[in-house]
Amino acid sequence: MKFRQFTSLNDFISNIHKEGFGVIEYVKDRVPCIYVQQSLYDIIMERCIGKKYVVDVLLNIFYDGRYVFVDIQLEFIGLGIEENFLISGNNSINFFDALNDSGLLGIIPYNNLHTETSNIFMIQLPKKERISKAIDIIKSNLKYSRTNNEEKT
Repeated sequence: MKFRQFTSLNDFISNIHKEGFGVIEYVKDRVPCIYVQQSLYDIIMERCIGKKYVVDVLLNIFYDGRYVFVDIQLEFIGLGIEENFLISGNNSINFFDALNDSGLLGIIPYNNLHTETSNIFMIQLPKKERISKAIDIIKSNLKYSRTNNEEKT
């Protein structure tokens, strides 16, 4: 899986995932979901249905002393699908808390968000302790950022 490099705040901002993300209620759990174009959702479904597959999920955390960005990298092993979704950690701690609590990540086609029959592709995250460590890093960076910026004002 290829790690992306960002060189400036503008570079991060211009690469934030455009379709967005959110948290849904699913069978009494809060599940974080990434919204994708219908075409990407269709490719994922087409290549996964009826097959055994593994999805490698990496949270690549970037922190500059003030802003936290998380590049969620998904690699569908052996299926030829690799996707990155850059999310601002400063505004999405609920998303990452839900990721930690549920151990699931949903993929939803963006154009089906407001229908009652949304299709959701669920990915079970096998190593919740790694997710928990990543969430701790995000939270500690956000806490440091808030404390550090309050001292400067």
